[in-house]
Amino acid sequence: MMNWSDKHSVRADRWYAPLAVFLLIYPVLTVLKQGSASALLIAAGVLSLGAGVAVRRALSGPATPEGADRLVRLTGWALCMPLAAVILSEVWHGQLRWNAFDAPARFLAAVPLFLLLRRAPLRALRWADGSFAAGALAALGVGLWAARDWGEGRMGSAFLNPIHFGDIALILGVLSALSINWWRKDPLAVRLLKVGGLLAGLVASLLTGSRGGWVALPFILLLVAVARGRDKPARWRVLVPAVAVLGVVVLYAVSGTIHERIHMVWVDLAQYAQGQKDTSIGIRLQIYQAALMLIPKHPIFGLGPGGFADSLQALVDAGRMSATAAQLGRGEAHNQLLAYTANFGLVGGLSIVAIHLVPGLLCWRCLKAAAAPMRRAALMGAVFALAFFVFGLTVEIFTLKMTASFYAAVIASLAGIASHTGPASEAGTSSLTER
Repeated sequence: MMNWSDKHSVRADRWYAPLAVFLLIYPVLTVLKQGSASALLIAAGVLSLGAGVAVRRALSGPATPEGADRLVRLTGWALCMPLAAVILSEVWHGQLRWNAFDAPARFLAAVPLFLLLRRAPLRALRWADGSFAAGALAALGVGLWAARDWGEGRMGSAFLNPIHFGDIALILGVLSALSINWWRKDPLAVRLLKVGGLLAGLVASLLTGSRGGWVALPFILLLVAVARGRDKPARWRVLVPAVAVLGVVVLYAVSGTIHERIHMVWVDLAQYAQGQKDTSIGIRLQIYQAALMLIPKHPIFGLGPGGFADSLQALVDAGRMSATAAQLGRGEAHNQLLAYTANFGLVGGLSIVAIHLVPGLLCWRCLKAAAAPMRRAALMGAVFALAFFVFGLTVEIFTLKMTASFYAAVIASLAGIASHTGPASEAGTSSLTER
C-alpha cells in the first residue's frame, strides 16, 4: 500500500527543496547578514503559498497528533493577531503609520510556512537538525571577531544591539543542546558539535553582558525538567533541577561578568529607593510606571502607533518621570507587552500574549506525539516560545523587523514539525521511544 510520503510527487519535491535549505541556513544567516532574517522569511512564506497551491492534493494528510487540530488553527490565527491589532488601532485613531506594519507583517508571513511544514516530506524537515548549532557557533564567531562596541563595553554585532544579539545567541545555544538525538541517535561528533553550540551560545550571550536573556534560563530549565520528567522516577525529577540550579550558582560564582551585572541590579534598586531614579533599572521602572498610567486612559485600542512615545513629555512636565527616562522611553519601552498594550490597547496586548502562548500550547500538546522527532520539536518549540516571552519582559523584542522575523520563522518551523501530520512510521525513527 502506498504510504503518505509516496503521495508527494517529483513536482512537489521541487517546492520542498528550497524549504529544506531555508531550515538549514536560516539561523546562521540571521546572525551574520543584516536583512537576511526578514528576506528569507518573506521568501519562505511566498514559496509556501506557491507550494500550497501547486501541491494541494498532496497536502491532505491524516489528523494532527493527539487531536490538536483546534490549536493548529488557533496558532495560525494567533500569528495574524498583531497585524489585526495595529490595523484596528490605526482605524480607531484615524491615522496611518506604515512602519507600524513592519513587525506584524512578519508574523503573518510565517503562517503559510507553518501550515506547509506540517505536511512536508520528513526528508526536507531533517535539514533543520544542525541549524541551531551552526547558528550558535556563528554568533560566537561574531562576538569574538566581528563584534561592535555599543557603548560601556557592551558588545553586539554590527547590526544587532547587545540585548537582541545576546538573546538570539542564548536561545540558539539552548536549541542546539535540545536538538541532540533529534532525528536519530547522533554520532559522537555530532553530539559534541551540538554541545559546542550550547557553550557557544552561552559565551556569546555573556560577552554582551545582557542580563535580560539570563533571566530566561531558570524558566527554560524548569520547563525542560517538567516536560522530560513526566515519565521519569521521582529521583530524576529532583536530581535534574538540582543539578541545573547548581550549574547556575556555579556560573554566577565563577563568571565575573555575570556577578558584576547581577550586582548592579541590586545597586540600582538601592539607589532607586533613595530617589536616584536615572539608573539603568530605575529608568526601566519609570517607563513601566508611565505605561501603566497611560494604558487605562485608552484601554481598548491604545494610544495609537507611536502614541506612547508622544505622551511621555506630558508626564515629564507633570513631574511623573524624569526627562532622561522619557528620552530613552521614546525609543524603547523595555517591555514588549506593555509597549503593545500602551500603543494598541488590550487587543495589542492580547496579540503579544497569543503569539507566545498559543504556539507554546500547541507544542506542549504535541509532546505526546507518536514519533520521537515530533516530540523533540515540540519541546524545542515550547522552550523557544517561553524564552522569547521572558526576553520581552525586559526589552521590546519585536521593535526590530529582524527579531520579529526570527521569532516568527523559528516558531513556525518548530510548531510545524511538532504537529506534523504524517504517521509515526514516516519519521524513520520509530525505534526512538523516549518521551
